Amino acid sequence: MQGGSFHQSLLASDDFATYSLRSSFFVRQLRAVNLWSAVKEVERLAEVSHGFTWSARAQWGIDELAWGRAGQWGLEPLKLFCHPRVLAEQPRLLLYYRTMALLSRKGLASLVGGEVARIEAGGVDAIKEDFLHRLVVALNSIVSAMISAAAELADHQLPGLQFAAAGATIQGSWNNAIGAEGEAAVRTVLVRRLEKEIVQAVWRDGSTSFFHEIGLTGLIDRVSDLRVLRLTHGYHLKFASEPDASLRDAADVPQVAIEVKAGSDPAGALERLGAAMKSFENDCSANPRVKTVYVVRCMTPELRKRIDETRPFDYTFSLAELLADDRTQRTFANLLVRTVVEPRPGPGGAAPT
Repeated sequence: MQGGSFHQSLLASDDFATYSLRSSFFVRQLRAVNLWSAVKEVERLAEVSHGFTWSARAQWGIDELAWGRAGQWGLEPLKLFCHPRVLAEQPRLLLYYRTMALLSRKGLASLVGGEVARIEAGGVDAIKEDFLHRLVVALNSIVSAMISAAAELADHQLPGLQFAAAGATIQGSWNNAIGAEGEAAVRTVLVRRLEKEIVQAVWRDGSTSFFHEIGLTGLIDRVSDLRVLRLTHGYHLKFASEPDASLRDAADVPQVAIEVKAGSDPAGALERLGAAMKSFENDCSANPRVKTVYVVRCMTPELRKRIDETRPFDYTFSLAELLADDRTQRTFANLLVRTVVEPRPGPGGAAPT
């Protein structure tokens, strides 16, 4: 009984919502960075290590003590040190060697200048020779210092260092992304629950992808870039603002409108309530029967009282419970699923009540 009570209070806490959103943000960002792909590519590179010579290593910023220690520990040089030929032939592997040096993009850029992010994203076919030299020297100098100060390093420990660097960078981004991640988390719940009804995705840039082409994982990886989900029976889920999500029928009449407020400041709870009410005005004007759904992160006693007294929305969900509780997710998603799967005749294809 005590365990159940603790679980309920945990799900209702703002800290739980914060850390749940943070964990989902980290997973999505790590997948976007695609560090594992770079790690695997360097492992393939190591299989042809005999084709790379290191006689000029001193010119590349590699300290002789560090070089000797790496050899004693049985570490493959290409997994530690950045050979200039590697970046010349595969510029995107800058991601691997930057994280091996435990540097953020901003940190590396402050040392060498240039567009580090653009290179890692594949936007540069060839790195200019002078800039490539600065990159190699900076990266190898820091790795040399790390090795010289370490008691020992093993091959299997290297990815841990890299993901620690990636995590530090993601943490810096997280501080500015809390509100947006709340919306992304709700979108993810909807995508998972609507999986069988999804036909096509429309992205922010206007391009499209059929669901059978990218699958559920590909869709979730780009959930923040979604503009519209085209569903069966002509229904479509539009992502915008005011409201954040709007399920519409084939005639473009809104059936279910969803607004997400992931702000955590209790002092602004009532202000966010007013903003949420305003965000539904357009959909309610287009269809007075539209179901309004409010997803809120910070549910203060005063806000709960106001909602209970005025009932401004058809449904209200706690963001924390929506993230963690399967029953709550089903209840939430079924508002849309039942509308799409069981459409009934009526003006504008109105959803069943």
